[in-house]
Amino acid sequence: MDTTVRPNLSNRWGVTDLLERSVCSIVRDPHDQFWIVLTIDELPRMVDVLRGPFEAIDGAMTAIGKNLHGSCRHGAAVRPANYFP
Repeated sequence: MDTTVRPNLSNRWGVTDLLERSVCSIVRDPHDQFWIVLTIDELPRMVDVLRGPFEAIDGAMTAIGKNLHGSCRHGAAVRPANYFP
């Protein structure tokens, strides 16, 4: 399954499939390591994935791609319509 990783405003990256369904999230901890975080709904699809720690976002993306047997690529950031800088 191919996935896309997009950063958001809360130092978290959302991972979605091609139909924009949530697959998991990637977060950065205070020590600049990256972790894959799953909700209870996402767990069955990603049960075998190595969740971290990863030194870079690319390491987490590689683990997701390997678990889902597809590619994991960067996407454009998502900015809410009502966001005022």
